[in-house]
Amino acid sequence: MKEELRTIEKNQTWVLVDKPSHKKAIGVKWEFKLKLNPDGTINKYKARLVVKGYAQQFGVDFSETFAPVARLDTIRMLLSSAAMVQKFKEKMMVEFEMTDLGEMSYFLGMEVQ
Repeated sequence: MKEELRTIEKNQTWVLVDKPSHKKAIGVKWEFKLKLNPDGTINKYKARLVVKGYAQQFGVDFSETFAPVARLDTIRMLLSSAAMVQKFKEKMMVEFEMTDLGEMSYFLGMEVQ
């Protein structure tokens, strides 16, 4: 739990402010989970602090819901795709004795940006 709180502070996930007198505080709870190895032995204990979102009311406690989250496997896939494109480009330049002319400015006589 201490590690989770340390991570929240380090990432500046939220800022502690005074509660307005006319508002009701929304509670939080700890969720605990065991991460297991393939053989069933305990790898590590995980703790996560989550808000009790079911106590919120749209328009009163919040007005929009948006949480930008990128999964690690998505980031890995994008990075590997960029690396593959670069390798392909390098191979084609060697194979066909091409040179990189930079970003395209014109295509079929039309200026592109």
